[in-house]
Amino acid sequence: MSNKILKMVQMALLCALIIVLQQIVIPLPGGLTLSLVLIPIVVGAVLLGPSAGAALGAVFGAVVTFLVITGRAGELSTMMWIANPVMTVIVCMLKGTAAGLVSGLIAKALTQKKYLGIVQAAAAAPIVNTGIFLLGMLTVFRGVMQEFADKIGMGGTTIIYFAVIVLVGVNFLVEFAANLICSPAIVRVVDAVEKSK
Repeated sequence: MSNKILKMVQMALLCALIIVLQQIVIPLPGGLTLSLVLIPIVVGAVLLGPSAGAALGAVFGAVVTFLVITGRAGELSTMMWIANPVMTVIVCMLKGTAAGLVSGLIAKALTQKKYLGIVQAAAAAPIVNTGIFLLGMLTVFRGVMQEFADKIGMGGTTIIYFAVIVLVGVNFLVEFAANLICSPAIVRVVDAVEKSK
């Protein structure tokens, strides 16, 4: 099998995995959820490079956008869509694409220190993804976030506290930890693929 065909097959498998994992949300105590969708993005970014990471992140962004448009991404996302559909799509697409791109750039920069590069790439994906979401919430969607806070009875908190602690706090920490815990598995996948070439 040629290298180009192998890369196409790997991208197709990773895209399918992203689509499936975005549909699966693991419930956690306290009403929290865990999504493992960033892991195949990191695997692709490490194995195939920054452009593949960005493309896989864009697939993730497109799936999230579809879920928002169809009303399956939660009440806050629906409120964002109603308030500003264009910026909602931009935030969804940008956060996923940037997460994959940055992961790939980090892994590429640290090819001589593969394990460190993979761990840092795995850590970067949720940081970039969540960071861009927060930036969008604190700027373009500040009013929507305030309305949502009022609606769920947290209108008395500051908007920064609500955004950082309530919207992304524990969920981000759990997803960040999951990515780090999965780093050794990512290393094994990368090793196996490289040995098969």
